[in-house]
Amino acid sequence: MVFCSLPTEYCEYMPQYTKCRQWLEKNCPEEFAKLSIDQSPQQDAGGGEPPAGEEEEKKKQRRGGRGIIKQKKKTAPQKVTIAKIPRAKKKYVTRVCGLATFEIELKEAQRFFAQKFSCGASVTGEDEITIQGDVTDDILDVIQEKWPEVDDDSIEDLGEVKK
Repeated sequence: MVFCSLPTEYCEYMPQYTKCRQWLEKNCPEEFAKLSIDQSPQQDAGGGEPPAGEEEEKKKQRRGGRGIIKQKKKTAPQKVTIAKIPRAKKKYVTRVCGLATFEIELKEAQRFFAQKFSCGASVTGEDEITIQGDVTDDILDVIQEKWPEVDDDSIEDLGEVKK
């Protein structure tokens, strides 16, 4: 009606449903009676649902929030795996997985590998760095040199692996 400029059938779909309902009850009691009669069978069939006003407050999204922040999974240090993946013809990329389990920042490691090997490198997965080129031989020493917490036993070279 006048409050939201829409027909009363659409009031329940509006974000300000409770205000619209209050206005309708105050200014147009006959329309409010029709609306409450139409909605009563739906609420009875729902079986113990909370009133629409309370449910609306729970669902309503607040603006300006940062959202839910994901907690990092605390996992025990596992293995760092290094694999050589073939691309076109005689070209390869090197995949390094498992650095995040040693609490190494992947973005920092990616920049370091790109600078060290003078090639492109990117963080491709949750715990995966892809380095352009076959650098499997050199990367073993570089990882141990840069991050001493990763020992020789926890690095595993898988060799050539298909994607």
